[in-house]
Amino acid sequence: MWWREQMIMLSELLMDKKGFIFDLDGCIYLGDRPIPGASETIGMLRKEGKKVLFLTNNSTRTPQEYAQKLKGMGIEAGEGEVLTSSVATAMYLKRFGTGECFVLGEQGLIQALEREGFKVLSAGEARGARYVVCGLDMHLTYEKLAAACHAIQNGARFIATNTDPRLPIDGGYVPGAGSIVEAVATATGLRPLVIGKPSKRIMKIALKAMGLGGSEVAMVGDTLKIDIAAARRAGITGVLVLSGSTRMEDLEKSRIRPDAVIPSVAELQKAFSKK
Repeated sequence: MWWREQMIMLSELLMDKKGFIFDLDGCIYLGDRPIPGASETIGMLRKEGKKVLFLTNNSTRTPQEYAQKLKGMGIEAGEGEVLTSSVATAMYLKRFGTGECFVLGEQGLIQALEREGFKVLSAGEARGARYVVCGLDMHLTYEKLAAACHAIQNGARFIATNTDPRLPIDGGYVPGAGSIVEAVATATGLRPLVIGKPSKRIMKIALKAMGLGGSEVAMVGDTLKIDIAAARRAGITGVLVLSGSTRMEDLEKSRIRPDAVIPSVAELQKAFSKK
């Protein structure tokens, strides 16, 4: 198997890294259940003086809510150590000026946009939107989909927080933001500008938040096409965990190759114990 043949000892690969970026769903927890060893691993990295950033494509919650969720699992995390695709989207769009948005998404996305000065429109007002911003919407209706399409037909820019087709949960998965994005893309015939992983856009924001360069950081995640691809595009070391949506057979078939493959984040403790 190629990944066994090319595997570099984890301790040698990661020892000199100054920062670690962790995906959340499927990497640190599954639903409301923490991955065994996640708390101890994060604590160990902090003791080693490493910077930690939690990076999620899930746009439904605010950084504060994610930090509280992590703390409830015994994982110390500050609000400033959580970067969501919602926050990254709002930050990126603000570079081009604020305006009116129609949103397919939850409060995490709405609040991120409003905090950056954007006005969020109702479905009835959507035709006047400068942007249609699409994330994971657990209260999706046909009316919302139609309003998004009308706005785009009227000149609104189509933006996606991410295109993850599914969201891993304990025991399986549910439709992700990408499933909603595809509905709008199919209807309009247009592809969105994507901000979240695997886009370089969110990775640049993440590295800037950490104050580190790509070669100084390792990205730990559970998906090849999203997390590891994002790491590759940003020049970051990619570590794949098999605790989420990727299985061994997926790994063998993929052209996207991580720098290391481990069962879960708990394996990182072993790497640093060998120094």
